[in-house]
Parts: sequence; structure tokens; C-alpha cells
Amino acid sequence: MKLSLEKSSNKMGAVSLASPNRHTMSLMSDDLSHTIFEGDPTFTRIGLAVPRKTLDETRVDLTVNNFSRKKHNEELMSILLEEEVPGVENVLELFESFLQTFQSYSAEHQVFNQCAEYESKCGEQVTALHKLIQMAPQGHSKLAQAQELEQELRFERDTWRLVASLYQDRLNSEFQDSEMESEEIWSGLDDATSEDDLVRQLYDKNAIIRQAQLVVDWLEQRAADVYHDSHYSQAEFYGDAVTGWENTLHSLISKKRGLSTDNVEHNLVTQMDPDAPNREQSRRLHPLDKEDEMRLLRSVFARLRCGQLDEAQQLCFRAGQPFRAAILEGWKLFHDPNMKSRTDVANTKESPSGNPYRDIWKTMSWKECENVQLSVEERSILALLCGHLKALLPACPSWEDQLWAHLRAMIDHCVEKELRRCVNYKRQLQVLPDEYWNQQLTIESIFSTLAASRDKTLLAQGRDQYRIIQRYLIMDDVDGLLEEMSSWLSKGDNWSVHLRPHMLRLMAHLALFFRRIGRGSSDDLIGSILEAYVLQLVSLGRTDLAAVYVAQLPLPEDQIRLYAQCLVMVEEQQESCEDTERQRLLYLAHQVGLDVNAIAKQVVITLCNQGDIIQHANDASLQVATSAEDERRIRSLSWLLMDPSMRSQLLIQANTLMRGYLLRRQIEAVKLTFKLIPPDTLKILSELWESRTGLTDLPTEVAAATREYLSIQAYIDALDAFQEWFARFHHSKPKKTEASVQQQRGGASAQLSFTENILKEQHLKQHQVEMLRWQAAVDSLTETAIDKLYNVLLFPDGGWMADSVQFEDEDTPRQQQQQLLRQSCIPHAALLLCNILTSTHRHSQCLELANVVASEQQSLYKVCSAEQLAQLTKHLRQAYVKLLDHGESP
Repeated sequence: MKLSLEKSSNKMGAVSLASPNRHTMSLMSDDLSHTIFEGDPTFTRIGLAVPRKTLDETRVDLTVNNFSRKKHNEELMSILLEEEVPGVENVLELFESFLQTFQSYSAEHQVFNQCAEYESKCGEQVTALHKLIQMAPQGHSKLAQAQELEQELRFERDTWRLVASLYQDRLNSEFQDSEMESEEIWSGLDDATSEDDLVRQLYDKNAIIRQAQLVVDWLEQRAADVYHDSHYSQAEFYGDAVTGWENTLHSLISKKRGLSTDNVEHNLVTQMDPDAPNREQSRRLHPLDKEDEMRLLRSVFARLRCGQLDEAQQLCFRAGQPFRAAILEGWKLFHDPNMKSRTDVANTKESPSGNPYRDIWKTMSWKECENVQLSVEERSILALLCGHLKALLPACPSWEDQLWAHLRAMIDHCVEKELRRCVNYKRQLQVLPDEYWNQQLTIESIFSTLAASRDKTLLAQGRDQYRIIQRYLIMDDVDGLLEEMSSWLSKGDNWSVHLRPHMLRLMAHLALFFRRIGRGSSDDLIGSILEAYVLQLVSLGRTDLAAVYVAQLPLPEDQIRLYAQCLVMVEEQQESCEDTERQRLLYLAHQVGLDVNAIAKQVVITLCNQGDIIQHANDASLQVATSAEDERRIRSLSWLLMDPSMRSQLLIQANTLMRGYLLRRQIEAVKLTFKLIPPDTLKILSELWESRTGLTDLPTEVAAATREYLSIQAYIDALDAFQEWFARFHHSKPKKTEASVQQQRGGASAQLSFTENILKEQHLKQHQVEMLRWQAAVDSLTETAIDKLYNVLLFPDGGWMADSVQFEDEDTPRQQQQQLLRQSCIPHAALLLCNILTSTHRHSQCLELANVVASEQQSLYKVCSAEQLAQLTKHLRQAYVKLLDHGESP
């Protein structure tokens, strides 16, 4: 476990103060630009005989040496810039990558491998985007979104890193007492004199401190990543002869030798010891040295912010200020391995580490933090190491910096408190100020302080969704996090406005992570987050990924509803969804254990929804055209053709659709729907039911659907037969020639030649033959149409569009539609039949039709309105008169 006051060393106090080898550190970057990483070009080096080389000249050298590589990058950049948003398409591969990772690490013990893989995938995309942005010209219009995306993926990567770090520790320590009494903590020590050992045991036993340190390590690594990406791309060279304040030294030596000096070199300090600038307050360093020192201090603080103590000390050595490296040693915990009981015979002594007078160093550092004569940068370095929060905060402009500063102060306070309580010191310790001990910080109070800040930038950063998630993770408030994320889904009419796709991916996988480790107690909240993510996948055209996440919902009915909604979106997005695509999407659902039949049924119900209000046309003779929406509804029935076991639902849903079309007199739509149903459907239904149960009688619902299907078939066949008869009878009758007309009228055929008379006779015979052929066809079509129409009127077992069995609920929308169809179609069929009979002079059969309508067995007159009966009676009366005129008995 890394300790609160030293992350970079393997052992506290192990960093030596010896000057490092300058030749091994000649290449370095200290150019800082973001947040606490302020601008830091190369330090000014004048020297006595070496001219100063500017950073621009160095960059020119590097450019020349790497010309070929940059040319290749420019070619690659020109290709990338052809995209509308460079790099975004590649980033969308994360959705597939996350799914593969989720499936690859499905075992419970692999949950943290899963988190590490999530972090790695995001990190790869961050690296690729960062390289792209570096290659592109600054300020390029197409890179704004790429830069935003890089920042977003950085947040996601860091969030997964935080999750893995914190929850691995929390799960490992679930069965341990995280807050033992101090006496229990130190009871195992032989000699309580080692600050190092005591703090290590404090970290082992106190989960709050340990997890706070994990957050500090996480924040420092985040800062190190930003520092590396921002500054290590440049190289700075330092000479072998580096001296602190070399410009001041050069001026003092020149003045001593009597050489001329510039006006800027007047009123300089007279001595070169580290305390000279503070002691000689009326004097100052050379302006160039002062500028170098500010940059050095900012660089040192930046390294400490990144948790890089060794690098900070090496930087001080290279800048010629080893005293600053020594200052950074003073906070280290003292550890003397010789104080423990030894069993070796040689009784050799080991070198102690750390600062035995750390309390004195800490007291003096605290006082220096309140010394206004020191710069903000120098005070912030000392404040970091001695726990002076007030002096540290001015150097922390961002939300992450502020959180890091508060946590460092909290850890320092807790460690100091335990050390003074338990360590057996041999002397009286220096008393720290009351302000130090009044810094009673907790995780909750830290976040409350940040939320109450008056800094608008800090408040805006704190309201960022990624930082909100990180706050809940640090506080271990899983239920609160799920509620917060779920609330984001309900903001506004369109949730996609408020949540970006990558944020939804993070939310969904966090929810799945918490459920896997047993921390998410609300399935409803997890389900709502997963639902939003699945719909986002479909809207992005990644429907292939949806089934796996739908299967994570706990309730089967939610799985059916959500995946059906996805398929509905697919159907609506595509003008014509192919059967192969439907088959593939249902197969994906089957692979993850979803109820495919129920899903397909729900898809068709949704797509075929015609509204709650039953619409119907009063005039049964009308025919309404088929719209594009109607065609889409009809095509949706194809979802039920994927599996023979779904034929019963196909029949039921098709009947529902056709009932609506019949009521609105959309006959062509009815025919299209009927055509979509395979002819062997009824046979397959009987075979499947018999093979499953051994019974021949179909279940009630399926039997009713079969009877309804046959009713619609009979009506459509009757309409087709009538239309064919009508076309043949009224529009296909052979027309008489002019000669035959004159001959029938007794015209002057004697005036015609013999040849013309023969020709006329042939035309007349041909017309008679055509009439005989037409009459035979009409007679055949008449018989067929009469039979088809009678099939509707005399439909067996209760009549046309009437169930042969009674259902419990007799007032369902289906039964209401059936009743309306009987009231519309049966009278219409009777009138059509009457039309055929009267047109073909079958008056006696008209009277038979009257008997059928009036028969109590069929009770057809009960479904006819008074107007319909009056119209039918009018036709029957005319037929009766015709019979009397011809002397036939009715």
C-alpha cells in the first residue's frame, strides 16, 4: 500500500540527496500549459562563455531531423481530414469493444479484469485522438469535436481506473474491521518507534485513509497523464555546467572584477546563499533568474501534483538548486530498522531513513507558508508537504486540483494525529498551530466545501456528469449514483439531447458492474439506464449489440418490451427491412435466451396498431386506396413468418389488420395482407398442435382465428367473383356490326351485291358465335359468383364472421369489429347477389334469396338496417313483378 506522504518511493526516505548524473538527464521537458501546468519554456542559461540557445532554435533542429516523419504525418492527416469529424468513426468502435469485453469476462471473479479492459480500450482511443490532434494544424475547424471527444474519453478512462482501484479495495476489505481502535492497531509492534511502520499499519487497518490515498493516487496519475501528453512531446537540453541563479552570479562576478554592467543588474543581492533573497528584502535576484525560479517552482509543484517526488528533486538538482531538493526531504517519515529486535549474529547496522526531526521541519514549513514575502508557488510546495490547506488552495484552480488538495490535507492530519498518539518519541515534539488541528476534514465535508465554492468555474466543473459520477464513486454511494444517472434520462422530451452516447455507455456498464458485485439494490434504476443505452445503440445503427444488453434486464416482460421496441425502430428506420435482416435480429435474440415468439408478436402489435377508435365506412360499395403506412403495417407481419411455431400469432395479427381494412373498405389492403399469409398456414397449425398434444381440435383462440380467416377468405372470393362477373357481363359483351343491325331491321339488302350479302351473313354468324361464347362465360361466372356470395350468406356454424364458441368477455374490440363487419358486409353481399340475379333474369332465385334473408336459422335480417332492408325489398319486389309479367308462379 502506498503511503499518504510518499507514492513514488518503494521505501520511505529512500530517495538520496546526492546530485544525479547530469548526462543521463540531459533530455527533459518542463513546458507546462494547463491548469497548474503553466507555461514553462527552457530556463534561461547565460553562462560566462556559452551563448544562450533559444528554444525556437532547438525546435528548428528537431524539425529538420524529423522532416520525413512529419511529411508522412501530413499525408495521413490529409486523409483523416476528409472525414466530417476526424477520428469519430473509429471511436464508435468502442461500443463493439465494450460488448466483447463484457462477454469475455463474464465470470464473477473477472469483474476487475473487465474494468481494466474498459480502461485500456478507452486509453487506446485517447492516444489515437491525441496523436490526430497533434498532427493537425492548430485551430482547424474540423478538430473541435475531436478535441471534445478526446476529453470525454479521458474522463471515461479515468472513471474506470477509479472504479477498479476503489472497489477492489472495498471488496477485499469487506470482511475486515476497517476502523479498529488504535491500541489494536499498534499491539503487534515490538518497539513503537518507527513512524514508517506505524503509518503502514494505519493504512492496512483504516479503510477510510487507505481509500482516500487511493483517490489521491488516482488524481496524481490523472495529472501525470495530462502532463505527459502536453509536455513530453518537446525536448529541452541543459548544459553540463548548471548553476543556480547564474545570471545573478555572473553580474556579481562582473561587478567584482570591475566590468561594466547593465542597469537591470543594479540593486541585486550581495550574497548567493539560499536565504539571501528573503534576508535582503530591499534587494532582488536578476530578472532572468527570477523568471527562471518562478518556472522552476511551477515545474516542481507540477511534478509533485503528479506524485513524482523523485523527478521534482532531480529537476531542482539540474536547475542548480539542490537546497530545494533537500527541502523536499524534510517531510519523510523516520524509520530506523536497528530499533527492532535483531536475530542476526553479526549485528550489523542499517542506515535509517526519513527525518527524525520532522516535527521541527513541519512547524517551520507551516510558518513559511504564512510568509507573504514568499511567492505563491513556493508556499504551495511547502503547504503540500506540511498539510497547510489554506496556502495550498491558491495553486489549485480546477475541481480535481481542489479535491486533491483537500484529500492530501485530510490524510496528513489523520497520519499526524495517529503518530503523535502512538509513537514513543524520546523527546518533546514541536506543537503544531491550532489551525492545523482544526482542519477536521471528511470525504463528505470536502465535497460539501467544493459544492459551496464561490468560484463559478469550479462550480461548473463540479456539475459535469463525469465528475458527479466520480464523486458518488468516491463516497461509495451506489444507490445515490444510480438515482442520479436515472434522473438524467428524464430531463427533457428527448434524452439524447442531455446524454451523449459515450456517457450512456459508461452509465450502462457501471450499472452492470454494480449489479455484478452486489452493490446495486434497485433493478428498476439499472433497467432504466440499460434501456436508454439499448435505444441509443439502435439509433446509432448498432442493433447487433442490443440483444446482449436487453438480456441483462431482470424481468422477461421488460426484455420482450424493450427488444420489440428496438425492432420497431429498425423497421421504421429502414424503408424496406429484408427478411434476412429480420431473421438475423431474431436469431441474435434467441442466442441470448430472449423469448423470440413473444418479441415478434409485440413488434407486429406495435407496428400494426391502428388506434383505439374503431373506424369504418358506412358505404360498403366504396373502395379506399392503400397508403404507404398501410403497406408498412402489412410488411411487418413478416416478423411472424420467421418460425412455423409463430403461425398462430401470424393468423391472429393478420386477422386484426384485415378487420380494420374491411371496416374502412380498403379491399386492396385486405388482399395484400391475405396474400402474405402462406397457403399452408392452416395445415401447419393443425400438424403442430397434433404433434404437441395429440389432439385434432385446435385451442379456442386459434380455432376462432381460423374461422375468422376463412370468413375473410370467403368474402374476398365473393368480391372477386362479383367483380369478374360484372366486368364480363357489362363490359365484355360482343357488339353487333352495322350490317347485322340493318338486317335485323329489314333494311334493303336487295340493293347489296351477292358478295356483300354473303359477307354480312358471315358477320352475323360470327356475332352469334361470340354471343354464345360470351353467354356461356357469363353463365359460368354467374354460377360461381352466386355460389361465392352464398358462401358468405350461408357461412356454417353460426354465420359469417361469428364465433362458433362463446368467449368469457363478449365485448372485446375484436367482437365489436366482427359485429360491425356483419352489419356491413352481409347486406352488401345480399345486394350484390340480388344484382346478379336480376341482371341475369333469374327472378325466381331472387325470391329464394328473400327466403334466406328472412330465415330464422341464419337470422340475416337482424344484421341489416332498415335502409338496407328497404333497398333489398325494392329489388325483390321488382323481381316478383317480372315473374308475374312472364306468367310464372312465384
